[in-house]
Amino acid sequence: MSRPTVFMWHALGDRTAETDPFSVFIPVTAFARQLDLLIERKSHFLDLDGYLRGLERNSWPARSVLVTLDDGYVSTLDDAAPLLAARSIPAVCFALPGRLGGTSAWMPGASDNRLLDADGLRELETHGVRVEAHGWDHTNVPGLSPAELHHQITATRSALADLLGREPIAFAYPSGRHDAAARQAVRDAGYSLAFGVHADTDDRWAISRVDVNPTDTDTSFRLKATRLWPLAYRTLGRVAPVRRGLHRVVGTGRAAGGASSG
Repeated sequence: MSRPTVFMWHALGDRTAETDPFSVFIPVTAFARQLDLLIERKSHFLDLDGYLRGLERNSWPARSVLVTLDDGYVSTLDDAAPLLAARSIPAVCFALPGRLGGTSAWMPGASDNRLLDADGLRELETHGVRVEAHGWDHTNVPGLSPAELHHQITATRSALADLLGREPIAFAYPSGRHDAAARQAVRDAGYSLAFGVHADTDDRWAISRVDVNPTDTDTSFRLKATRLWPLAYRTLGRVAPVRRGLHRVVGTGRAAGGASSG
């Protein structure tokens, strides 16, 4: 049985490629349209507990989908949460306790995008968007020392537990990047599962997610919702000239910017 598709969005809003070089902003209307396409496809929307239950038995309902949003942008609460709630779609927001109320300072050229503060994250949960861990401050974890891994992974879990009144169970690696030491640190910290990006593995500590970006059209998004997408990405997406050709076939939204920040 195929695993659910785990979608990864970031922020909502209208940006040009120049002002959004990491391609993290999706227009609000496009996000709403993508949710509606999943509904039209008769997707089964999972919450995180439902995903975890299926993981334990390696069985989920057909066309299962998990909606995730990274970083905890203000638009997650202001724009995404109402659209999700109106459609009764649960979601997960992977947040950064070391940047509460701050900005996306880890992204050169796009460092001023606002992030939710502690009250905003707590409010997000009242709208059906569960808050989980994305590291302390969006530092990539491969190659970190044991002390640095403890700060980014274990201390992050403790800080969010204090903020939310419960311990997070899921970790999403910043930029989707991880190594064996990071995966072990996530296990040791007490998380139940962890997410990468485009990970070709069945490892519960590096579950694959599919990024959604402003270049996506209805056609490319529909493809990403199928079991064909991982194969298409592995065989085509990593080769830049072929990737550009693939975009010409399926159509493009906004002109492509940089790589997604994860």
